[in-house]
Amino acid sequence: MGRAESFQLKGKMELKQAIEQRRSIRDFQPKPVPGELIEKILDAAIKAPSNSNRQPWEFLVVTGRKLEKLITELESAPEGGRAGRELKTWDDRFPMPEDGNRRAGELMKGLLQAAARDGIAPAEFIRANFRFFGAPCVIVVLMDKGYGYGSLLSIGAAIQNLLLAAHDLGLGSCWMMIPLERSQVFRQLFRIPDHKILVSVIALGYAKTSTVNQFKSNRDPKEKVVKFLD
Repeated sequence: MGRAESFQLKGKMELKQAIEQRRSIRDFQPKPVPGELIEKILDAAIKAPSNSNRQPWEFLVVTGRKLEKLITELESAPEGGRAGRELKTWDDRFPMPEDGNRRAGELMKGLLQAAARDGIAPAEFIRANFRFFGAPCVIVVLMDKGYGYGSLLSIGAAIQNLLLAAHDLGLGSCWMMIPLERSQVFRQLFRIPDHKILVSVIALGYAKTSTVNQFKSNRDPKEKVVKFLD
């Protein structure tokens, strides 16, 4: 039985249920993730659609001592701030849409309030990003620069598959950008060549039963973002 087939046979959730229940986890147990589950999650990721079947994604699975080394170097690295990210989630040539700023502000306010109820100070919660919130597995997502930014759409589809598969298998995940503010640490430690771009990182593991993990971001009603043209 191939790995892809085993994933199909052992999924436990309906797709709708997985989409509605999945949330970002920001407090993980130290319990290791079995290798066979990581394999199944990646099998789901690489089945995503991609433009002209280019499959532009590349994944580095980081665990154990290598993850400990990464965290140590991230925590001791100079702060790069948003400017340190290679792949930005904004464009300085244009104003950020007000709705986007509002939603981001609501997210951060809700997370900090939830963390406070767990006894975590705001500054400590922000620093926990560079420890991947205690996750025992981190997946670094790369793309060859030759593909161009349009191929990031394909990688987004792969990451969505990965997140849903993780949830289906009883794991928590968090799709992260903040650690890449110190992108040079990743490049040096993992010898990532210049022709590759750091797209994102995903924390993966078993969720703790903490208040911050009960937080789920809101979505605007679809009437605000959807238009039907007939």
